[in-house]
Amino acid sequence: MAYAGTKLTPLKTGGARPLESLKDKKESGASTTSVPSANEVAPPEPVFKGPTSGWGIVPLACPYYSTEGRNGGKIAAGTLFTYSGVKHSTKSFVLIAKIQLKEKTFEGPFLIEASDVVLYRGEFEKMPENLIGDLKAYYAIAGQIAERKEQIEEKNQSRNPHFETARLWQQRYADSIEKAGKMEEKANALKGPAKSKMLDELRSLKYEQARLKIQADREALNYKTWKDQNPISPSLFSDDAELKALQAQLKEAKEKVKNVVD
Repeated sequence: MAYAGTKLTPLKTGGARPLESLKDKKESGASTTSVPSANEVAPPEPVFKGPTSGWGIVPLACPYYSTEGRNGGKIAAGTLFTYSGVKHSTKSFVLIAKIQLKEKTFEGPFLIEASDVVLYRGEFEKMPENLIGDLKAYYAIAGQIAERKEQIEEKNQSRNPHFETARLWQQRYADSIEKAGKMEEKANALKGPAKSKMLDELRSLKYEQARLKIQADREALNYKTWKDQNPISPSLFSDDAELKALQAQLKEAKEKVKNVVD
């Protein structure tokens, strides 16, 4: 069913981008501020040009965060959400959102990067229920295609001599971040000498964390350099039966929403 009488326009503001460009993620373009000299004019604060409330859909699996910034895991492609506000973080805009993590049940508030999602004007409750379902299905399939391509690429890149080393150091760095978060939580609940001792341990961990990041970044660069010099063969994608099946499903799903998506 095509929705000829309903035209939704995805907003290209606040970092939201068309599906095709999401694979190569870029920062939202938010400028950084610095103290101007006497002869300089301070750069303007970045402005979110879309509405400060609305709804949207996740086109590719992306992380979400608590309002304190703690990573809550990943949201699946095709997930519906509403948002009631926009905040500017260091490098991007984040939406204060309630996410449909379970069928017809919204949870939150959580924070989502605006650059990770597709936003629509209006209220989703006023949209035809079938339309919302078809949009979710379309983006869910598109997300599966992206994941399958990543699987094919990762399997191919396992030939990369830096693959395991880069993954190991990235995991060590990620583990240190998780450990620091738990230590900070524990320290906040302590008092007196016990708290001071925990904060000293946390400080030492942060120094170690900086060393881990340097090494992780170095190994990631080695991995990327080899990858760029040894591009994956296009036939690995075109000959993949699972990918072909998903692309056929996407074509069929898009027929149902062709009048409401770009």
